Amino acid sequence: MTDEHQDLLQAWDVLGETTDILLDSLLSKDMDKSHEAVSVLLMQAMNTFGQEHPVFQQCFPVWDAIKSHIDANNLERALSQARTWKKQLDEIKAIIS
Repeated sequence: MTDEHQDLLQAWDVLGETTDILLDSLLSKDMDKSHEAVSVLLMQAMNTFGQEHPVFQQCFPVWDAIKSHIDANNLERALSQARTWKKQLDEIKAIIS
């Protein structure tokens, strides 16, 4: 595995860890912590890929939808969307591995 490949996998692992925090905070109905977690997720992705990167462009609508549901205090929709994102993330990581 090349260093670049390993760095990419590590970046996805970090996004996965933040996603787990997001899911935990949604499950505990802590909307403040949920908002913080999705904000961190967005910033991590922006720092890792940049706004113009195709990965960011593809994933941003999902993250934005989660954030919108949290902002609207719609826990069920936020949790559903976050679970869908987690499945997608796991699939991406499996492909990269």
